[in-house]
Amino acid sequence: MTAVWVVESLLDPREFARQLVGEPLWPHQQTVVMSPARTRCMVCGRQAGKSRTLAIIALHTAFTRRGARVLVLSAGEDAAKELLADMLDLASSPLLGGSVDDDNKSTITLSNGSEIRCIPASQRRARGPSVDLLILDEAASISDELWRAIRYTIIARPGSKVVMAGTPYGSQERFFAQTFRLGENRAEGYASFHWPSQVSPLVDDKLLQDWRRTDPEWVYRQEVLAEWVDDQQAYFSAEELEEAVADYDLLDADAAREASPFVDGPGHTRSLAVVAGIDWGLRNDANVVALIGALDDFGLNDEILGVGQRAYFVPWLAGRSGWAWHDFASYVADLVEVYDVRMIASEINGVGDAATSILRRELQERRVSPATPLAEVSIDNRRKQAGFGRIKSLLQQRRLVLPRHPDLLRQLNSLQFEYTESGAVRISVPERLGHDDFAMSLLHAVSCASDFAVASWHNPGRSFWAQVGEFDDWNRAYARFRATARERVDRDDLEVVETAGGLVVPRSALPMQDSAMWWQTPGGFEKGDTW
Repeated sequence: MTAVWVVESLLDPREFARQLVGEPLWPHQQTVVMSPARTRCMVCGRQAGKSRTLAIIALHTAFTRRGARVLVLSAGEDAAKELLADMLDLASSPLLGGSVDDDNKSTITLSNGSEIRCIPASQRRARGPSVDLLILDEAASISDELWRAIRYTIIARPGSKVVMAGTPYGSQERFFAQTFRLGENRAEGYASFHWPSQVSPLVDDKLLQDWRRTDPEWVYRQEVLAEWVDDQQAYFSAEELEEAVADYDLLDADAAREASPFVDGPGHTRSLAVVAGIDWGLRNDANVVALIGALDDFGLNDEILGVGQRAYFVPWLAGRSGWAWHDFASYVADLVEVYDVRMIASEINGVGDAATSILRRELQERRVSPATPLAEVSIDNRRKQAGFGRIKSLLQQRRLVLPRHPDLLRQLNSLQFEYTESGAVRISVPERLGHDDFAMSLLHAVSCASDFAVASWHNPGRSFWAQVGEFDDWNRAYARFRATARERVDRDDLEVVETAGGLVVPRSALPMQDSAMWWQTPGGFEKGDTW
């Protein structure tokens, strides 16, 4: 090994991958890593080699430029960890391993002062110094708002570049599709690359042909051929979902406790009113819990929703496959101990029956039951129609705010409908696209939401309802309350974000405290109840 050989291997990313990393690139990957374009956009089918390509580009930049700053944004926490682990594995090759000075949950630091950060897509976490390379993994899951903010991190670094990649889904008016079209049209500084799954030499062509015969056409085109398709068969349109999403902070159990009264005194008060939906899984399916609450927006959306009305939102959701039922039940009980959970709707189909019994015992042992009712619900096509219909109605009325949670949004985007021979509507996520556990847990939670005709809130800061004859007094007080909130926003004392549909959401969003009338026994609880 000579110094000249090492230098040449470092300069050429193809040789860097082959000689120093020990992972030769396929021809279509080599085309991307050798592109001089400042912005490269890869639209990829499943298993086309996207993640390995992004890892090589990031490592090559970090190893060949002293003090380089590489920022990788992924769709979610798990995706960020997986990509970082892939990079660490590649950087641990015999010829490169000695150059890794330090690594932690989100960062790799090299001996030449370079740094690679892999983080989930979030404006707050993405803020920071300028970078030499910005990588967007699963770019379709990243908001236009975040893209507009984060792209400025490259303007102050000479030779800085952007690489974005992902499966095509969602609106073609969003930045990922627009960037791809710029590269297709050979706009200066842009290069686009289209990778259907067949470009990978590892793909089983016979299996793909089997899928083509059995999958809905739009699924095959999107996931294998890597094409943007219209949403004629999608239950939720891309526009409906995108207009409901806001980049607010989610509240886990620790954050909910901190947001509750008396947290600095003796204990805390469970005051954040929510309901919970639970979908149980076995083996590859995930156990998922989703909470919804009435958004405390300080009246900032009254012009859209009506005076005293509030939108529902998702303050927290969590799920993973392989989560033991007892451990998951304990996790749910932890949430119940800090949130004011007014109702839990737990699915009892299949494994859910036994699992729900475990949860019931856990709640009883924690002494949070019967204060928190646990309702058993069954899943059938009727409940799916009613539940997803309710979610669709809330989205269209701008009365449901969704977090930018990649698993939830992907599943909602993948739900499709078809008419059966009897004329009924069947709603499901095609098998090739994965699972519907996050979507179903949201459905169960939404089934506990009351009708808006009886749910409103006009009494800010007080724990009782205005009495007869006090209308003028509380109306004036409420008007002052809203005006004060707007002043706080103008002074930047209250940080807010907006949905594409125009709803204002506090960055640190909290559920309403006085919201007893907003919740009910789950719809569809009784047989024949179509809610």
